[in-house]
Amino acid sequence: MPNRNRGSGCSMRCVRPIAGLLFFSLVLVGCANQAPRRDLASPAIAGSPPLEKTERESAPELPEQARLQLSQALIAMRDGRDEEAGPLLRVLADEFPGFVSPQLNLGILLLRGNQTEAAETVLRQVLQIDADNAVAQHQLAILLRRQGRFQEALTAYRRLLNSKPDHALAHRNLGILYDLYLDEPRQALAHYQQFAELSADGKQETKMWIMELKRRIGTGERLAAGAK
Repeated sequence: MPNRNRGSGCSMRCVRPIAGLLFFSLVLVGCANQAPRRDLASPAIAGSPPLEKTERESAPELPEQARLQLSQALIAMRDGRDEEAGPLLRVLADEFPGFVSPQLNLGILLLRGNQTEAAETVLRQVLQIDADNAVAQHQLAILLRRQGRFQEALTAYRRLLNSKPDHALAHRNLGILYDLYLDEPRQALAHYQQFAELSADGKQETKMWIMELKRRIGTGERLAAGAK
């Protein structure tokens, strides 16, 4: 009598690798339908017109002409005219080095233009003026992650969230750091969920990310249990 187990050309030893490959393929298909996970940086800060005073100093204020120039720079940044905003912000940052707004927006502009070394210098200058500035801390954390300085980025995000636990974008971007770069899915899941709670847009954006992480965590637990 012929052996029916040989007819398929594959023994039971093949089943597990094939099943694993099938699962991996399904995960890839699921991921292909998701939006890419990128850091979200802050837009122009410290006074989209009309200007809001964000400097720590109660006095003196920026002179009226300087405030007008800052307003022009912020409008140019908002409209994507970075080549126009840059010179205005550089002049203001040089003339008024003790004020946060010109320096901070110059740092944002430089980071947006991938001038990371210059951006880091400016952002650290902002933090010398205002060590608790959440926007500068967030921008610096993003910059460090993009440079591959993951542990420094992690420290920066933790410092920010320690003082601003409801900073939605920081939770989102820290989740990405844990998820894609540090391979800590449980930590990533916690921050994605926190982002979803803090941001109406975050609920939809992170829906698939959260589902995928829960699946990964569950699969890892089952594999670990089977290996014991």
